[in-house]
Amino acid sequence: MDVLVTNFANVERRHLAALLRRVGPDAPTLCEGWNTRDLAVHLAIRDARPDAVPGMFSPKLPLLGAHAKSVDAEYRERTWDDLVNLVERPPLYSPGRWSPLDKRMNTGEFFVHHEDVRRAQPQWHPRQLLNDEQKALWAMLKFGGSMMLRKESESVVLLAAGFGSVRGGKSGARRVKIVRGEPSELLLWAFGRQEQAAVEITQE
Repeated sequence: MDVLVTNFANVERRHLAALLRRVGPDAPTLCEGWNTRDLAVHLAIRDARPDAVPGMFSPKLPLLGAHAKSVDAEYRERTWDDLVNLVERPPLYSPGRWSPLDKRMNTGEFFVHHEDVRRAQPQWHPRQLLNDEQKALWAMLKFGGSMMLRKESESVVLLAAGFGSVRGGKSGARRVKIVRGEPSELLLWAFGRQEQAAVEITQE
């Protein structure tokens, strides 16, 4: 029996896979230095090879980094169709196949990477998310916003009308940066897509 249950993370996963098939392996993304093949390799490994993930984030550690590099090279040899299929349908043992874990681990990840591809294309256009989808993204900000903002040099408050606020950045800073927008745009901003996010910023 298929254990995938519809949730926003899975919806974004499928939309991203469809977009990857449409634009091909050499299209630009908002991830600096990455094209769509680079992004697909990253996502496929993240789901299918959890043993390589520590080395992806700590490449300078000799054993972990070498293992991650070997797995990366292996996945780059796969065909484009195979890679995109892995992005869309991860292996049965992957957390991406189990709805509660998928929601926690992948809602923000796949939304942001979907927008990374969408917004890097020449004729992209804004899309209107459902309120429940915005709620799901706001939950990601409430859960991990302070960690995402940890490198900010000043205190930051993310404000979404009807949802609330998330604080992060440098505690005790004299100036506070107020970032206003929809949860989706605030999440993109917190993830580092600050030039592309549709937000309003003021200083207090």
